[in-house]
Amino acid sequence: MKKVLAFLLALCLVLAACSAMAEVTYPIETSTTLTLWRVLDGSIVDGGYTTSMDTPGFKAWCEKTGIAVELKEFADGTSLVLALNGATTLPDMIMFNAGAYYNGGVAGLIADDVVQEIDPAMLEQYAPDYWTYINKPIYMTEIKQLDGKMYYMAGHIFEENSPYRYWRGLFYREDILKAIGREVAQTIDAMVLGLREDMLEATGKEIPKTIDEFYDTLVAMKEYGVETPFVFQGKTDLRECIKNGELTSAFGLVSASEYQTDGKWHYGACEPEYKDVLAFLKKLYDEGLISVDYLSMEEATSRAMFCNGNASVMYGNISRLNTYRASLPEGASMVGGYVIHAVDQDHAMFSFADPMTTSDDITYISADSKNVELCMQFYNYLFTEEGNMLRNYGILGESYVIGENGKPEYTELITNNPDGHSMDGMARSYGLINWPGIHNNSQLTCAIQSQGVAYERWSDTDHDTHVVVHTAVLDEYLDEYTDLWTDIDLYINECRAKFISGEMSIENDFDTYLETLKSMNIDRVYEIKQITLDAHNAALAE
Repeated sequence: MKKVLAFLLALCLVLAACSAMAEVTYPIETSTTLTLWRVLDGSIVDGGYTTSMDTPGFKAWCEKTGIAVELKEFADGTSLVLALNGATTLPDMIMFNAGAYYNGGVAGLIADDVVQEIDPAMLEQYAPDYWTYINKPIYMTEIKQLDGKMYYMAGHIFEENSPYRYWRGLFYREDILKAIGREVAQTIDAMVLGLREDMLEATGKEIPKTIDEFYDTLVAMKEYGVETPFVFQGKTDLRECIKNGELTSAFGLVSASEYQTDGKWHYGACEPEYKDVLAFLKKLYDEGLISVDYLSMEEATSRAMFCNGNASVMYGNISRLNTYRASLPEGASMVGGYVIHAVDQDHAMFSFADPMTTSDDITYISADSKNVELCMQFYNYLFTEEGNMLRNYGILGESYVIGENGKPEYTELITNNPDGHSMDGMARSYGLINWPGIHNNSQLTCAIQSQGVAYERWSDTDHDTHVVVHTAVLDEYLDEYTDLWTDIDLYINECRAKFISGEMSIENDFDTYLETLKSMNIDRVYEIKQITLDAHNAALAE
């Protein structure tokens, strides 16, 4: 019996070792053609392509794996969902942001039998490179649903602790800051006043200590001739700004949206500290330091204002630091700012950060697919060493070369395209940057120095301590929650605009605002979301 047990133990160890060393050999020998639906990455148009099937990167992916793929791309997520709802047979794979476009998000896809569960054992066998990378708590926190199961393969993944996750924040017209003798600083006091150390010494003044000095510097910008110093990229971005924790930390509030602290769920716009955030925004509004048209201003307008000097600070995406360059006047420059926090804080409590697995290229295997193994093998390639280089840099010898320092460098086909195509468009056509995989392309992400500066500054937060990954609620509470939150969310958005414009008095009406939220049963929303958060944390702990 001891010999039998010893043999069985040895066999288990061998099998475990084999499993650990599992690998997929490419190209795969198959005559099966996979079907894939996704939303079109419009940036490839700037590379001269109208469909991903024609791009060098996608063709190389299929060639290297040996797997033919019939790709259908949609203009947006709404169009894709309509096609899903009307389909008699679903494609093998679906890549899209279910949370944004499908009723009920991932939970809705599961309930409607659109997708099938992803078996970890099959991933380990048929997508071992992906599984080795993803099988960590930091990623599983986002992938596992409340039932503890997986229903999709992660999409665009940032390397653990990568600053490139943080791609929304403040950036400045650096030349205007210098013209008024100021610099970008870290605290809400110093950020806006931002006096250079040499000027502080020359004037005998001390480092600013009060929040009012944020206001004072925006005033200085306006007096310099900046029409509206602080603008937002789009018409919803003031809301996004405070939702993502910009400015709120300085007032002791993590975010104006949902967050957690020590396992407790909160919604910032329902907390007392929100009053100070609103009062500050109203002060900026009253003085013309933000536009009275912030609720309707499209990006084209804010971009023009920023580039022509009628604005000098913008809240927006990292890409704008690159795309706006061509519109700046000679001698003008831009720089990323810090996430704003209070003087007594080492850094901000919260900021915008993509989850480890971004939404648009999350990959579902449909309930109709009979080719699960092949789907996993095709997907896995982008997580191999060779596939990772294809995804991030494209085709060796065409879109990139290995430089003297041993690191990949884009060729002029990408950086200075002879046909006038943009660097971003060419990089995304030859590579697969908006497809699943590990994002480690600092050459594109930091195409200009100020982008690298912005990434580093925007990542200096306690974001991961407070973020709530799953916003869905348990099925038994879904209808109740939806009924409550629909009205509450509308009320919060309406009141925010009225408080800032002065239609509602912050001093006289804020307590009534909180009382109204209670009468709308916000306490029950807190209860439901807490139950959901507890269930999710418990599932992760198993």
